[in-house]
Amino acid sequence: MNQNISPKRGAAIAGFSALVLLVLTAAFDNQWLDNWRETQAGDGGSTAHSWFAGPVRALSALAWRATKVDGEPGRLYFGMLAEPLIAVLLTFLLLMLVCRGVGAQRGRWALFLGGWFVTGVAASVALIAGTGIAGIAVAGGKIDPDAGTYFGRGDVYYTLITFGLFFGMFAGWLVGFTAVLVYGSTEGSQNDGDERATREYPSPVIDYSDYSPPSYSPTSSSSASGPTGSNDDYSFTPTSPYSSNEPTPGYSGYDPGNAPTEVSAPRPESDPYGGGGRPH
Repeated sequence: MNQNISPKRGAAIAGFSALVLLVLTAAFDNQWLDNWRETQAGDGGSTAHSWFAGPVRALSALAWRATKVDGEPGRLYFGMLAEPLIAVLLTFLLLMLVCRGVGAQRGRWALFLGGWFVTGVAASVALIAGTGIAGIAVAGGKIDPDAGTYFGRGDVYYTLITFGLFFGMFAGWLVGFTAVLVYGSTEGSQNDGDERATREYPSPVIDYSDYSPPSYSPTSSSSASGPTGSNDDYSFTPTSPYSSNEPTPGYSGYDPGNAPTEVSAPRPESDPYGGGGRPH
C-alpha cells in the first residue's frame, strides 16, 4: 500500500514553499517598486509592455507598505501589511493539508497542482481579511479612500476573489514547483524512516540437521514394568519362558515358514505281549 507524506515531511514541504512566497511578495510587492509596477502594468495607457502588464498587475495584488504615507489612515496601513502575511500563513496551512493526501513516492503532479491552487485560495482569503481590517476598498493595490467597504454586497467579494485567484495563477506555479523540489529531495529520508519504523526482525532459525529422534526398543518400555518396578518383558517370543516349546505362528516373532523341515521316524511301539504279535 502506498503511504502518504508524513507530517514531518509535509511541514518541510509547506514551510519552504511558504518561505518562497514570502520572499516573492517581500521583494516584488514592496512600496519601493510601486512606481516600476505601475509603469510595467501600463496604467498610464502605454502598451509597450503589454506582455508584462497582466502578470505584473496580478502580482501587485498583495502590495504592502513598510511605512505609512502622509495622511494615510492607520487601518489602511495595517490592512495592506496584513494581506501578504495572511496569504503566506494560509498557504503554509493549506499546503500541509494537501500533503496529507499526496502519496509519499508518486505524488509530484498532485503536489504541484495542489500548491498552485492553494496559493490562489490563500491570496483570496487574505485580500478579504485585509480589506476588512483596512475598512476601505483595497483590491489589487488600488486604494480608494472615498469608497466604503460594504461586505453585504457580493461584487466586493467577487472582486477580491478574482484578484486573489489572478495572483495565484502567476505566483502559484512557483509555490508548486518549490514543493515538488522539496518533495524530491526528502523522498529518501522518509523511506529510511518508514523502514526503521516498520522493520520486522526475523525469528531465529533453528538448525535441526544434528537432531536424531530417540530409538525405542520394545523390550525397554517403562509402561510394562511390574508392581515391583522391574522392567520384565512379557512379550510372546520364541525364547520367552512363558511360551510353549513349539512356537505358534502369528503369536510370536518366530516365523516357522523360514525354518527347515525335519522329518523324524515314527517311534516304535512296545509290545505288551512280548511275542511281537498283536491279538486279533
